[in-house]
Amino acid sequence: KAKRKRASAPQLAVLNRVFSQTYFPSTELRIDLGKQLNMSPRTVQIWFQNKRQALRTRGKLSDKCE
Repeated sequence: KAKRKRASAPQLAVLNRVFSQTYFPSTELRIDLGKQLNMSPRTVQIWFQNKRQALRTRGKLSDKCE
């Protein structure tokens, strides 16, 4: 089993920029982001899931979701 890797600062910058536009990226967008950031689309998907959950936990998730 491969060791988990944290997203680098440049990767986080891109992911956060996309997250500010949409909380739920399409499959195509996840694939494009994966290629651009040298991450798997699944890793991108999990990052978005974790980011949404972190917002919910802090009670700051707006109506962009649900």
